[in-house]
Amino acid sequence: MTHFDSHLPDQAAASTHPAPASTPSSQVMTALEPQLFYGTPVWVRTITSHEAINPPLIETLKQLEASTTPVRRSNVGGWHSEINLQRRPDFAPLCRVILQAVHRCAQSLDYDFDRGRLNFQSMWANRNGQGDYNASHVHPNAFLSGSYYLSVPPDSGNIEFSDPIRERVMMPVPVKPGSSKISKRIEFKCRNGMLVIFPSWLTHSVQPNRSTEMRYSLAFNITSTGTR
Repeated sequence: MTHFDSHLPDQAAASTHPAPASTPSSQVMTALEPQLFYGTPVWVRTITSHEAINPPLIETLKQLEASTTPVRRSNVGGWHSEINLQRRPDFAPLCRVILQAVHRCAQSLDYDFDRGRLNFQSMWANRNGQGDYNASHVHPNAFLSGSYYLSVPPDSGNIEFSDPIRERVMMPVPVKPGSSKISKRIEFKCRNGMLVIFPSWLTHSVQPNRSTEMRYSLAFNITSTGTR
């Protein structure tokens, strides 16, 4: 267990604003910044070479869809590929880029690379046509998971994350538009070349594809092996 010093610094001089007498106003208050524990990290990056990487991979996925049996997981409609794409040579360059990003994410979480190592557990593709979506789900038995977007036509569905603190539903409170601090759901507008990495236990879903074009994405799981 990690221990923290509970001593709090004197905050008296931090603000000269008077204490509110009734309903607080942003004009008379200064926010008291908290120490954040049990935070939920989500990393979002763009792979700069996506315009060269994505088209050949989409063609590969079209061939796979025509020649393999689809998998049924969180997908409602659409096509879910086999889950071992990380073993295919044509996906190797992208896997290397993803693994480099994953290592940086793990480093920010104080992952101990002297006692463990990170490896691909699985990788698969999702192809969503009009009306297809992915229901809320988690990725069990993994450390970090993510999605990489090959082709995201306008209005073809964004990824959503749900508040992992389920008990918070007992007391709904008003939250300012655009806030990510205590919102019940967070939505990321997806775009070509975007890489999103998140803890595997974080509940997420994909909105229905409202366009007439195909939406292609890759998903993956990263596992930690070695001494705990």
